[in-house]
Order: sequence, then C-alpha cells, then structure tokens
Amino acid sequence: MNFLRFLIKWKYPLLLGFLLSLLYIHFFENRATVELEIQVPQKTWFTLYWTADGKGYSEWRMARVRVSPKQQHYRFYLTDIRDIEKLRIDPHMFEGEIVLKKLLITQRGQKDIECIADTVPLQPLSHIDSLQWKDDGLHVSSTGNDPQLEYTVALHDGIFVSWLLLFRIVAIFSFTFLFFSFTRNFHREEQFVPLFFMAVFALVVVMGAITRENVHPDEYVHLDAAEYYENHSLPPRVDDPEIRDTFSVYGVSRLNNYELPYFFIGKLSVMLRAFHLPEYFNLRVFNIILFAVLLLYILKNPAARMLTAPLLISPQIWYVFSYCNSDAFGIVVSFLVACQFVLPGSMLNSYLLGKYPENRKLPMVLLGCLVGALFLLKKNYLFFTIFIAGYGLWRMLLLVEPAKRRLYCKRMIILGCLGLSIAGLRIGAGYAVNGMDMAGRKAQVQEQLADYAYKPSTPLEEKHPFLYRKARGDSLKKIVVMDRWFEKTFRSAFGVYGYFTVSGVDIYYSLVRIVGGALFLLLCAALIIRGGPAGILLFALFVTCGGALIGASLYHSWTMDYQTQGRYLFPLIPMFCVLLYHTRSLMQGSLYKLLFTSLFVLSVYSFVFVALLKLPKIV
Repeated sequence: MNFLRFLIKWKYPLLLGFLLSLLYIHFFENRATVELEIQVPQKTWFTLYWTADGKGYSEWRMARVRVSPKQQHYRFYLTDIRDIEKLRIDPHMFEGEIVLKKLLITQRGQKDIECIADTVPLQPLSHIDSLQWKDDGLHVSSTGNDPQLEYTVALHDGIFVSWLLLFRIVAIFSFTFLFFSFTRNFHREEQFVPLFFMAVFALVVVMGAITRENVHPDEYVHLDAAEYYENHSLPPRVDDPEIRDTFSVYGVSRLNNYELPYFFIGKLSVMLRAFHLPEYFNLRVFNIILFAVLLLYILKNPAARMLTAPLLISPQIWYVFSYCNSDAFGIVVSFLVACQFVLPGSMLNSYLLGKYPENRKLPMVLLGCLVGALFLLKKNYLFFTIFIAGYGLWRMLLLVEPAKRRLYCKRMIILGCLGLSIAGLRIGAGYAVNGMDMAGRKAQVQEQLADYAYKPSTPLEEKHPFLYRKARGDSLKKIVVMDRWFEKTFRSAFGVYGYFTVSGVDIYYSLVRIVGGALFLLLCAALIIRGGPAGILLFALFVTCGGALIGASLYHSWTMDYQTQGRYLFPLIPMFCVLLYHTRSLMQGSLYKLLFTSLFVLSVYSFVFVALLKLPKIV
C-alpha cells in the first residue's frame, strides 16, 4: 500500500526519469562516436553514409561535419553500428587532394573500428584518382567534387561495463527526483510553463551569440535587408543600386516586400553599436528581444500561459528567434493577436464588448497597429487571418451575450478597417517611392539580377530542377510519394538546421511523430467528444484553415518552387494555441502534461545536441 502511494505521489518524476533513461541509452549508449583527423586545403564537408537493413545509401542515413584547414581533429556521433553493413566515406567536396590521418569509430560493447590504416581495404566508388598510404596518413586524390570510398563493416564484441550504465541511469533518476523536490512550488502548469520559457530563452541567446554569420537559412539576405534601414527610414526603389546585395538568387529582395521587421532590426542595430558587438549579432538581437517579450508577457499575464504550449514543442520555432529573419516577427504578432481574441480580459475583448468608453482611443490605436502588422506578414499568414476572423465570428455567436453581439461585430469591423488603413500606409510608401508600375519594375529587376537558372526568361529545361515541377511533367503523386514532401516538411518543422545540413537521427523524428501524434489525437478526441457542437465547429475551422495552408504549400512546391520548409507552416502555431485554450480543461491532465513534457525534452535534446553541437561556431 505504501509502495502504491509512493508511485502515485512520484508518478511524474518516475515517468520522466524512465523517458530520460531511454533517451540517454538510445542517443548516447547505442550510438557510435567518430574520431576524425583530417588535413584539407580548404573548407569542405566530410560525410559518412551507411547502409542498413538492406537499404542503400540515403540522405536520411548520414552524418557529416564541416572541416577546415585550421583544424584537424573532430568528434561527432554516428548511428548504432550494429545496424551498419557498409560505410560510404565522402572525404571532401572538391577536386584535389586531402590527407585522412585517423577515422576511428567506437561504441560501447563493440571493438573499435579503425577505418584508416595501411592494412584496411577501402573500395573506391567514384571520382577517386589515387589512394596512397604515407607516413602522415592516407592521401586521397579526387578527379571531381564527389569522391567516394566504401568500407565493409566487420563487428566484434567488446567490453561492456554494465555497472557504469546502471550508475548513469541511477544518476538520471536521482537528478529527476531532486529537481521535482526542489521545484515543488512550480508543479502546476501555469507555473512550470514560464520555467520552460526561461530555459528556451537561454538556449536562444546562446545560439545567437556563438554561431557564425550566415550559417542559418538565407541569413545573408536578411542581414543585408536590415542593414539598409540602419541609414534609411523609407523603403527603397526596386532598382536602387544601393540594395543590389540584398537580392537572392531568385532576383528578389526582402526590401521589396511589405514586411516590417527589417526596419526595426536596422534601427535597433544602430542603437547597439555603442556596445561594440559583431554587426551580425546586433542584427540578431531584435529576434532575441521578441522572445524576451513573449517571456515577459506570460510572466505578467498568467491567463496566457495555457496558450503557449505550442511554442515549446518544436525546436524549429526557437531556432528562428536566434538569427536574423522575419519569421520570428510573424510568430510573435500572430500569437499576440490570438491571445487578444481568446483571453476574456484582453484589451481587444474589453474594447469589443464596450468596456472601454468611446472617447478612449489609445486601446483602439494599439490594437489597430497590431492588426495592421498582421496584414503585412508573409502571404502564408493569410490563412491565420482567415482563421482568426472565423474564430471571432464563432466567439461572437457562441460566447457573447446576444445584447452585445451588434456592438461586438461593429467594433470588429472598425478594427479591421483601421488595421487595413495602417497597413495601407506601408504599402502606399512603397508605391510613393516606386510609382504605380512597381510590379513591372520588380519583374525587370528579377530578370536582370536573378541567377540564370532562376531567370523568368530561361527555358524551362534549363531552369533549376526544383522549379515548376508540374510543368515538367511531374505528378502530384511523385511529389508526395517519391519525393516524400510530407516527411521532409515534417522534419524541417521539428529540427532541421542551417541550410538543411544539420538534422537529427531517424529515431528522434519517429519519437516526435509518436508523442506529437498522441498529443494531437488527445486534443482532437477531447474537443470532438466532450466539446459539444461548439467544439466540433471550432475543430472544423482549424482543420479547414490548417488543411488549406498545408495544401497551398504543397501546391506551391508542385507548381512553382519545390520547398519542404516547415517554417512555411508556422501559421499553424497560433491556430493550435487557440484550439488548445478551449480544449485544455477537457483533456486528461496527467497524460497531457506527460506528452507535453516529453515533446519539450525531445526539443531540448535536438536544439542542444544537434543544432548547438553541429552548427559552425565563431570560436
């Protein structure tokens, strides 16, 4: 009986300790470590591919590390070598010679595998000119930019110290119990969510501070766009020579859109120059401050904490706050709009229900600016705008007293018109500078500055192969089934970093899929079964707008530009926040907390041991 009481009292640390132990065993004990010593004349990538279960080499079964002339020793994780049949070694990505001095693979319970020695047979596969063993190592000379060597893995059992593993598992459980004991006052959801946010904020700051410039997706164009506003306040002419550096390979500049964050990033960067920080870090600080704003908002407003869980279940969301881009601004604006619509005591609901007098204009102006910013976000946020408008209608019909519905509707229309007017000021500034033929000028500049493979005038067969897949004859089935659009998009929404060069192991994405799927099914079941007609209607609104967003992204990949970037689906996050707020009280609390905490722990693992560990650092 006492044992049963103990289990009930400490169920959360027991379950979390069990989960952490499984993660530790899989990600650290059951994974091989690679020690590499290599000498290269220029920066390049060293990559290991492996075959497993009869499957060939694939981008999903690889590990890679960035190598440079200034460093020879590297250490990184592989996979469980007990599953490996063969290794493909891609030592560099240029035509020339490198020296492989050491390639040692170690894993607990297996004898070390030394892949580089004068007695080790390596089979050349492609672009190999010569292999010569000398005193300083194996000299690999290539005839192209994709040299490949193959090594057949032969495993032999080694020494496995089980007591050491037992000691580490006991340490994990002990730390978990101590943590729960010392944080007893923070076990309620509205109390531990801010703690999670504080931990994530620290990770975001570290990522922004230590990673090199332009190791994140398209950061160079974001940096150049923000730098323009360090010395300007009005949008530029489309063909202004001063903004040539801001154009991407597509011949498109972020400055020629209507997004607001670059103006604020540039002005803040000027203010930060007094601290003599690196210029690119100055331009990253704005997004870090945006995350701090979220943290302060939920610390000040406990009612908002129930909406914030979707912001904590994917490291990809945190990642966009750590470098210069416009996606972080979109997340914050849409989340704040969602909070204003959902929370009963918010400024917006107080205004819509007539709790502010007619002569009090400040709330209306602030809300108008927020709605105006929403209208100026990227095109994919149009689906969130439709969702939140539908939610406002749902709320008016089901939650607002009949006597106040007329006022609610009237003020929501006024606020929408005010937001459109404020957004129109930014759009009008662009036309004032460029004239009414702004679209034609953009097309001319794109034709002039885009790389040849992306120019509008380039023949279809000579364009980049990711462009216009439908026009090339590829079916939608090929995009979905053979090119795995959904799988790649899912992975890039839950932890693919850099220029799609840094990703986790397969089991991580499988665990996220299982735990995240269980959490979503729990939410859906609670809303549909226990939410009544109102819950079903809200769920239908979410599915319609969310499904339309996913469908539009897929259609764009098929007909325009094949992109599998999870950040294109970020408008789903504030939609999910709204849905969760109305479902949280209907779900089983213990199961929800366990699934949510599990996703958070998996996300921390990915951010720390994949992103922070593998992305190039400034030191």
